[in-house]
Amino acid sequence: MPTRLEKAIFTTHPPTYSLLNRLRDRSRRLYESAADKHQRERKTAEYLLLSLTNCGRTWLRVMLGRAMQLAYGIESVNLHDLFAFSERNPNLPSIKPMHEKYGQFGNTYQQHKVILLVRDPRDALVSRYYQHQKILPPDLNQYVLAGEDLSAYIQFYNDWQNYQDTTQAFLCVRYEDLKRDTLEELSRVVDFLELAIPPAILAEAIDFAAFNNMKKLEAEGSPDVRAGVLQGHRSPAQRKVRKGKVGGYREDLSAEAIDFLDRTISRELNPIYGYSH
Repeated sequence: MPTRLEKAIFTTHPPTYSLLNRLRDRSRRLYESAADKHQRERKTAEYLLLSLTNCGRTWLRVMLGRAMQLAYGIESVNLHDLFAFSERNPNLPSIKPMHEKYGQFGNTYQQHKVILLVRDPRDALVSRYYQHQKILPPDLNQYVLAGEDLSAYIQFYNDWQNYQDTTQAFLCVRYEDLKRDTLEELSRVVDFLELAIPPAILAEAIDFAAFNNMKKLEAEGSPDVRAGVLQGHRSPAQRKVRKGKVGGYREDLSAEAIDFLDRTISRELNPIYGYSH
């Protein structure tokens, strides 16, 4: 989280702050590993944006990054690296997006505000399979019926319903609601982050992160979205931006696998998410 001194320098003389920030970044690159950087950001972030894999986190990150870039005039920044925005402008919230199960870092969530992004586990599992099929069982239905990753999604969601009060503040966002009304849900996130971003800028950010443009960014690469997340060298079936469809799992799975997923979710997943029927 930015210090008062950093904010004061930025407010008094932005060029001086920018110079000091570049020197700090250069120094960190000399001694700080990727793991060290991750731990530092996770520990100091004001907000944690948490999800399991294949829940739309890349999409949300790009929308937020583009909105902050446009609203606050930040140039030459990796839109995907939300934490970097607070280092470029210390008046912006420090946001750490990550995959983290509850308790993975010793139940330290009382120090953070948490945005939990969830997606119907059935769609998330199918998306996960296609992206990582080289290391998963050779058959999609076999993978689903094994149930191991399904249990991980259910446990993750149930944990956060039980322990959300351990955070400073908590916001749950459903991928399906982002698809249904992207502007409304993105506005909820922006309000939670205490950012003042006009709806017109949010709409422009949404257009930038539209499905077809995200596919193009992944296929062709872009200086705006770096860090290897949208990896164009993958085959089309294995890319992160594949379908993005709500309920698309029914097009890919056998009747047996669908019935198994439906029954397990109805029996074990907290119904508050709306995925149990």
